[in-house]
Amino acid sequence: MRSLIRDCWSRLFRHIAPALCALFTSLTGCQSTTFGPMFAPGVEEALPFVVATLGTPTVVAEPTPQMLLVAAQEKPHEPIAVPRLPLPAHVRMIDLAGALASAGADNPTIALAEEAVRVTLAERMQARALLLPTLDAGTNLRSHQGTVVTGRGVVTDTDIRSLYWGAGADAKGTGTVAVPGVRLVSHLGDAYFAPKAAQRKVVQSQFAAAATRQYLLMEVGIRYLALVEAQARQQAYRQSLSEFEEIERLTAGFAKAKQGRQADADRAKSEAMLLRAEMERAAEAVETAAAEMARLLDWDPSMPLRSVEVVPPMLELVGKSHSLSALLDQAVSEHPEVVARAADVAFFEIRVRQEKLRPLLPVIAVGFSAGAYGGSGANTESRLGHFSARTDLDIAAIWSLPNAGVGNRALQNLARTGLESALIEHARTIDRIRREVTEAYALVETRRQEITFAGRRTETSQQAFTEELARAKNLKALPIELLRIANQLAEARQDLVRAITGFSQAQLQLYAALGNTPVVTAR
Repeated sequence: MRSLIRDCWSRLFRHIAPALCALFTSLTGCQSTTFGPMFAPGVEEALPFVVATLGTPTVVAEPTPQMLLVAAQEKPHEPIAVPRLPLPAHVRMIDLAGALASAGADNPTIALAEEAVRVTLAERMQARALLLPTLDAGTNLRSHQGTVVTGRGVVTDTDIRSLYWGAGADAKGTGTVAVPGVRLVSHLGDAYFAPKAAQRKVVQSQFAAAATRQYLLMEVGIRYLALVEAQARQQAYRQSLSEFEEIERLTAGFAKAKQGRQADADRAKSEAMLLRAEMERAAEAVETAAAEMARLLDWDPSMPLRSVEVVPPMLELVGKSHSLSALLDQAVSEHPEVVARAADVAFFEIRVRQEKLRPLLPVIAVGFSAGAYGGSGANTESRLGHFSARTDLDIAAIWSLPNAGVGNRALQNLARTGLESALIEHARTIDRIRREVTEAYALVETRRQEITFAGRRTETSQQAFTEELARAKNLKALPIELLRIANQLAEARQDLVRAITGFSQAQLQLYAALGNTPVVTAR
């Protein structure tokens, strides 16, 4: 009897349970539920899977999947820490301060600019030494046997020997020493103007080197932020992929239990595959950014390079309190490239005055020698002797007009052409820097607003996804309805990463455009 009762209850449960399940799921909001025969052969075995996947139809706690970035309305830029992606072996970690320090110390472009400064310093030293004499010391021996012709045209046979040693060399007879011991030959105009012009070249090279360092460090900072952005986007895709995989599991469970369509499961699977492809492209972007950083830092590109920061830092190098007009004035007055171009203008102004005064100033030639001189001849003893002290002093001043004045006129025109070119380059540099400041200022303000909007969008999308996921797990909604919200959340995360990176990069650009060398000041 008991076995008969158990068999009856088993058959009754087998026929009534599907209808009760269908009625329950229909009442709880599963729109694809239909009444009548609903389980195909073999579906009974899938019921445990559906229960394990969807959970029992009771009120469940809202899931809390880890977010990459949470942007509250008050502080939309503050990120929540997320676990890092697995790093390759022997990876080299770097932060922004380390990248800037390494680039400033080892970069060949900066080293080349600094070497140009040393060249101009050597040229200035050479220009300042134009009025310093050349010192010579030596000796010469002269021996002549045979006929000579005197100044009166008399041919005579003679035997002459002479020896000189001391300051200078090449003393012959009554003539001056050919190589004076102390000699100075210089144009007075060159001796006066050349040091001034060389000083302007030193200033130009120094500020040009500062501008080179400034722009290169800005580029290093931008590339570092690009590396962090690529890593953060990869992490954001990873977080979104976990959500898409959850949707894929839910839709597959619904489809297997005939609670949803197979097309919905295929669509969810396709969306997850597309997101995996985006993750692969993000990984490629990480490697590309790392290679670019290695190039700028002159490091081995075969060593994997990663940033220590999980999300892009917010850099506030130029505060909101500064007006655009004040920033433009600061850039024009303090930018090293403007100062370098002004030094070029001053250099050519000196060159113009130098060429104008060239015909009016002489070439000075001074020679002085002192030593011992002696010898022998036809009227002396045969041996070399009779040495005594000898001094020679020669001073000459020579005015010259190159090519009857035409050559000097050509030099003046050439200097004026250089001056005009320097003035045009100076004005063009000011215009470019003003444009850079204006563009960077606009980018900073735009990216600041984008951070706020992207943060709110991320927060709203996260809340919507959490609520809809809870409804789907409570069998109150189809999981396929989560796809649109999940896509919005994934896009919002990517937009927020891009906005934060763009803001920090714009800050670096603005800071460098104002004439400052980039520093790290995280907010």
